[in-house]
Amino acid sequence: MQNHSVTKSKVYLKRIDDWTSSAAISEALLSVWQIMDGDRLIKKDDFLGIKLTFGEEGTCGYIKSDWLKGITASLRQKTENLFVIETNTLYREKRSNAVGHLHVAHAHGYGIGQLGIPIIIGDGLHGRNSQSIAIRAEHFENVKLAKTVCETDFLLCLSHVTGHCQTGMAAALKNLGMGCAARVGKLIQHSKTLPEVAAAKCIGCGECMKICPANAIGIKKKKAMLVKERCIGCGECAVICRSGGIEIKYDENVVNLQEKMVEYALGVKKALGSRLACLNLLYSVTKNCDCMSKGEKPIVSDIGILGSIDPVAIDKAAMDLIGKKTFSEIYPEIDLEVQIRHAEKIKLGLSDYELIEV
Repeated sequence: MQNHSVTKSKVYLKRIDDWTSSAAISEALLSVWQIMDGDRLIKKDDFLGIKLTFGEEGTCGYIKSDWLKGITASLRQKTENLFVIETNTLYREKRSNAVGHLHVAHAHGYGIGQLGIPIIIGDGLHGRNSQSIAIRAEHFENVKLAKTVCETDFLLCLSHVTGHCQTGMAAALKNLGMGCAARVGKLIQHSKTLPEVAAAKCIGCGECMKICPANAIGIKKKKAMLVKERCIGCGECAVICRSGGIEIKYDENVVNLQEKMVEYALGVKKALGSRLACLNLLYSVTKNCDCMSKGEKPIVSDIGILGSIDPVAIDKAAMDLIGKKTFSEIYPEIDLEVQIRHAEKIKLGLSDYELIEV
């Protein structure tokens, strides 16, 4: 009888109880990267992007820049082309454009003088710099990623694991799928309806008409007018509108949103191939994500740092360590394993993993 071995993805765990010492956290992150043999994955002079989020104004749960000093020093021995990459938010706050985004980043310790490497907002000034990547999955034939993500030689995805009001859990899959999408890609994931003109907010500038690829927008009586029979639902008009005159309802159900999100994560994998690795930080796990959480009490005790080249396996391990019950108690209406099942179905990664403590 032939013996068929079961393939499992490797996930490394460094347990940490005390998160008060930046030097200790920096050393721990570096140790997980090294045990993953991360330096072997990097080629000399690669353009290497560290994908993370800076949090929103007034929040405190984001990954601290001091924690990255060890790993950035190690990476710079292989390449000087090291940078932090993030994309603009869909919602209209300070991080919805590159200028405001950089102000928040610098306020949270991510200035080049503090970390020693630059920040690139990957989808440009207003979030419109995108590149279409073919994935041929269930919801999408193509996804619209931030252009700089697609141009990056290697992406290191650093995620602070938290709860999330729409996906149940936010970790590597969300950081890749939602976080690497251009603003129009974020919009498509969230919405299944066509845009509408909010006449009271429309200033009649005509920018939406100029950008519309389907010629579905005109100007009448100094207000935008949408011809819905022509509209293809791309969302570009909502992205370019600065007055809020184009509105789209974010009404996608949580199952479809999770599935769309992981299909966008697949787009990142298609764009980069094997040039991708993930580190998940399981500390101060709050009900809400870093964009919303303001001093919330953690829902579980701090655990440590996970590392893997498989974004599905690392998120499944995070889910198991924190406990699915923990998430279901705060978001009983969300089955957060939808994202794991769909990600495995579309061959983004494996849910079966070997946990290796270091």
